[in-house]
Amino acid sequence: MNKPFVKLTDYEAVFKEYFVPLVNFINTFLNNYENSREVVQTSFLNIWRHRDDIEIKTSVKSYLYQTTKNSMIDFIRKNKHYQQNVEINPTILENLPDVESDQLDPFIVRHTIEKVLKSVKPKSKEIFELNKFEGLTYEEIASYLNISKRSVEDNIARVSILLRSELKNHPYFFD
Repeated sequence: MNKPFVKLTDYEAVFKEYFVPLVNFINTFLNNYENSREVVQTSFLNIWRHRDDIEIKTSVKSYLYQTTKNSMIDFIRKNKHYQQNVEINPTILENLPDVESDQLDPFIVRHTIEKVLKSVKPKSKEIFELNKFEGLTYEEIASYLNISKRSVEDNIARVSILLRSELKNHPYFFD
């Protein structure tokens, strides 16, 4: 078991290396640098306060991202104007290969889905939502939109690839 923050010099080195990347990570959710900095500062303050009790079983990087994500969730709970519905349709989780669904944090999944759906063409978004949120089959969507089943498959595959890519590279999933 690793106790990396016993010496002040170790703590300072980790702080200098990870502060800005963590602020950028949190800012992707909060969209406010001041609040993002506050969340990261709170995380580092808590780490320093509990440095004698912290035992890291993963990498320092994974620990920092997880701790900071938890601080962000606490921040959101305390500041109701950031709170949003975090319920995710379970069929979304089934369509994200390479990541076990029980490892996915609903807040991160919801945010990633929203981000990806904003970046795709409206038709792709509609097709994906009809399938994943409304539960329509490919055939039903093709008939409803008067397009081929193959077009439906291609659009859903495109959005799924983007989602998989976004989640696979997310710091929460780093080892």
